[in-house]
Amino acid sequence: MVKGTFSNHLMVHLDQVSLNPSRFQSLLDSEAAHSDSMPLDFDPEKDFILSQDFFCTPDYITPEMIPPIGSSVDRSKETVECPKSPEKVKTVRSKRPKIDVDLKTSFGSTDFGHQPCEDLGNDTSRTDAMETGTAVELQNSRGGYVSQSVVALRCRVMPPPCVSNPYVKNASDFYADPFSNQRSKCAGYYSAGIGGDGLSRYRTDFHEIEKIGSGNFNNVFKVLKRIEGCMYAVKLSMKQLHQETERQKALMEVQALAALGYHENVVTYYCSWFENEHLYIQLELCDHSLSVNTLSRSLTEVEALDVMYQIAKALQFIHSRGIAHLDVKPDNIYAKEGVYKLGDFGCATMIDKSLPVEEGDARYMPQEILNDNYDSLDKVDIFSLGASMYELVKGSPLPESGPHFLHLREGRLPLLPSHSIQFQNLIKAMMDANPARRPSAREVVQNQIFGRLQKIRKSI
Repeated sequence: MVKGTFSNHLMVHLDQVSLNPSRFQSLLDSEAAHSDSMPLDFDPEKDFILSQDFFCTPDYITPEMIPPIGSSVDRSKETVECPKSPEKVKTVRSKRPKIDVDLKTSFGSTDFGHQPCEDLGNDTSRTDAMETGTAVELQNSRGGYVSQSVVALRCRVMPPPCVSNPYVKNASDFYADPFSNQRSKCAGYYSAGIGGDGLSRYRTDFHEIEKIGSGNFNNVFKVLKRIEGCMYAVKLSMKQLHQETERQKALMEVQALAALGYHENVVTYYCSWFENEHLYIQLELCDHSLSVNTLSRSLTEVEALDVMYQIAKALQFIHSRGIAHLDVKPDNIYAKEGVYKLGDFGCATMIDKSLPVEEGDARYMPQEILNDNYDSLDKVDIFSLGASMYELVKGSPLPESGPHFLHLREGRLPLLPSHSIQFQNLIKAMMDANPARRPSAREVVQNQIFGRLQKIRKSI
């Protein structure tokens, strides 16, 4: 039996002790022989014995305090140097340098508190870590940890299929999906815009300031994008879009805007997403629309010509891409710092009638569209622009029915006092009952009346 503590903590690794009983007894006798000459490390106030005080107990707590064992142990038989404590070996879990630092330099020096690469030659954990792939290595370099099972799961999860855009020519060439049969088994094409933390994308990315508009199907909000500090308009569908057909119909505006691209006289489209069965569309924020309900007065002829010229350029751009707007009206014409922009493409369709036709506000529609004649859809936009200019200079809303409603579609417009004959003739030509006699958007832009507008602009 061992009583108290030994004079020295005998640090002998388990694999260094022989199982020979005679050798074990000799070690005890050697300790007793030196007990008189060596001071005892005994504290009378201690009423307990540490685990290190027992014989053959390796001390991994104090790896630096290893006393020499040559004086008390016979090193002539099976003597092997005691290995270092595992605490002395640095692993790959040590803090690693930033990703923008040269890896060769940082791993080869100790400026960042790292052990050089050659010191870890026997550490197989580093070799295993190098085989995990670039994605995991970059993640670890940022201080995180990515499980191999997570990486494998990400590789197995298939993204949703691409949605074919009917407004893009030869769209089938761009949206070929060899996995369409497998992906169609997934529930829903349009995933909800909920982040990994379960928060709403709209609430996370934007700060809602105020409601700036509403229609029959959508509300429009003025928002501040948190990460940019810039203002935008976000259009939100009023009703939840549960059915796939409802979602596809709501996406028509998004697809038309995306297919058109940028034009200075078209409200800029940024992005869109589905969230909680609602469609969100991020758009350019404008100052106001030209609705007669918001304008305090009617437009002068010069102001009306300025609006007509810019929106005609927008229609020329849209028609050149084979798209008809079909809902041109003052409510959908927006002003931003003196620039007029056409927005709300919810009724947009193809001029070649390859898509269903849904006419817009009947007050601005010509007679042929009300009779389901869709042969000249681009000329429908010209009639709507002429009717919008007539309303803006008149200063009162157009009739929704009645004799005056029919007179406007027959081309019988009342005279506009204090406006030039040239301006009134252009309005009448744009609202001609025969679509073939209406000018195209290009012809409207090239009309000589706008030369006078350019002279007025230069004189200001």
